[in-house]
Amino acid sequence: MKIVHFKKLKDGMVKFVLENGEEILAHEDLILKYELLRSKEVDAKQLEQIQQENEIYQLYTVALNYLKIKMRSKKEIATYLKQKQMDAKKIEQVLEILSRQGYLQESIYADAFVHDRMVLSMEGPLKIADELRKNEISDEEIDRALTCFSEELEQEKVQNYIQKQLRINKRKSSTRLKQKLKMDLERLGYHASIYQSELSRLEVDDTNLYQEEYQKLLQKLSKKYQGKELEWRIKQKLYQKGFRKEE
Repeated sequence: MKIVHFKKLKDGMVKFVLENGEEILAHEDLILKYELLRSKEVDAKQLEQIQQENEIYQLYTVALNYLKIKMRSKKEIATYLKQKQMDAKKIEQVLEILSRQGYLQESIYADAFVHDRMVLSMEGPLKIADELRKNEISDEEIDRALTCFSEELEQEKVQNYIQKQLRINKRKSSTRLKQKLKMDLERLGYHASIYQSELSRLEVDDTNLYQEEYQKLLQKLSKKYQGKELEWRIKQKLYQKGFRKEE
């Protein structure tokens, strides 16, 4: 059957029209594979093969649109396509096409991932490395990509995080605040040697807060207790709030 018209569409797709008016969508790779541009003809067997193979390229288009949102790892794309209940063999063929076209280069993905997390988040190098491993990026590529996350930068980000928390946690005792900072910085993936050094130098004056809490507790507990028991109850409550000083 003769092909009377070709029209190139987006995402590498081509529409060709047969002499009977039938319109066929196929990826340009298939047009080249079956040399349709040269022969301008297609037989029934070829047409069936093209339509079967084109299912792979339709899935490829789905994956490509997913990649357009942001760069993805091979594992992320495979997981996304599996969620759409696609055939495992077809998914593997799509991944091969994407790899051949340069969309799944580990080094580029790792560099972009590290850069985005460094700039757009408060995550430290350990958490970034862990997330890259979850996306099945090799340790070699992770180590290479993280060379830009210098110790000086890590120290600066830890200091910035601490200063931010000091501004928004003014009602926490020195002990409670340092405990929170330690847990936060560990969870965010910073090296213990760096955040522990910063926290050891951190001085938080919670004297006024201590006095405020003491007076509140005194007013509340004096309705039930007196003398030494009152003092003991107050100090117990203050200790529970993280205060470790005497009045």
